[in-house]
Amino acid sequence: MKFQIRFADQIVGLFIILAVMSVVFILIMMGINQRWFAKDYKYTSSFKTGNGLSVGMPIKLKGFQIGSVDKINLLEDNTVEINFHIFDTYIEKVRKNSVLELSVSPIGIGGSGMLFYPGKATDIIPELSFIPSTDFEEGKELIAKELVNIPPGDDTILNIINDISPLLRSVDSTLESLDELLISANATIEGDMEGPVGDIIEEVAVMVTMLNNALSTAMIAANEILTNTSGITSNLEITTAGLTDTKGLVTHLLDPKGSIATLLDDDDELYKELFSIVAEIAKTTEELSAFVKYINNTQPQISELLEGSREALVKGKDVLEGLSNNPLLRGGITGVTEQPTTFMSYGEEEF
Repeated sequence: MKFQIRFADQIVGLFIILAVMSVVFILIMMGINQRWFAKDYKYTSSFKTGNGLSVGMPIKLKGFQIGSVDKINLLEDNTVEINFHIFDTYIEKVRKNSVLELSVSPIGIGGSGMLFYPGKATDIIPELSFIPSTDFEEGKELIAKELVNIPPGDDTILNIINDISPLLRSVDSTLESLDELLISANATIEGDMEGPVGDIIEEVAVMVTMLNNALSTAMIAANEILTNTSGITSNLEITTAGLTDTKGLVTHLLDPKGSIATLLDDDDELYKELFSIVAEIAKTTEELSAFVKYINNTQPQISELLEGSREALVKGKDVLEGLSNNPLLRGGITGVTEQPTTFMSYGEEEF
């Protein structure tokens, strides 16, 4: 009995130890899940308003929570400062040129959320540093220079909500540009010619002056052309009047002292010369006709002669090729002295 009671105490002590160890294990697991033993890196940022901000608000990157908001303060310049932390497992995402954006749904659906956009640089931002937000020019300038890696959203409605802020920034920039344009236009209307509109007006004035000069030059040239045209018209009138007076023209041509009368008054010499030329042409034509007739009659004989000549040339070529290929005759044929010209005989050559 004593042995059994003493063994029972050991068993009870063992169960107590196991229970304590189980409680410690559970507490450790809960601490791990609650990040009691993890290192959090703290940072600060600022926004124009505190609407939508809350302590404990998760900070997300591509839908993953990488940190949360710890504290919200209203500063003396009426800007809102937040203190937040980033989990140590995502500290490599906190790179230089990173920005924060407070995404608030304008239609009241989905609430608000803090979005973290990592920079495209490789340097990690030190702890306790300031990370700009898109509410101020510093964050907007980083996005405009494409120094921030902004991931695209997956939800269509969320994309529309997230695109509202860039659209509002674009509208703001457009309004600022329009304001500058109106200021420049007012200055131009008041007489101050500075600015792009004034430059355009000055260029238009220069162009108008150049156009006036060009028109003046064109008018002077046109007047000269009209003067020359008047002289040509006067000459044409005189020539037309002379051609219209056919009686005077015929009288001049038939004048006994004129060129035609002088040419015809040669005792028929011109007529005889023309008649002899026509007779020679008729004789030559007859001779050509007779020659063509002869050629036509002798065409078969000419064709047969040409065919025979062609066959003789082919046979002669074969004979010469055979003689050239004969080894007994190679180098045995006496060379013929070449006559340099057909107009010289062998007796006239120099020896």
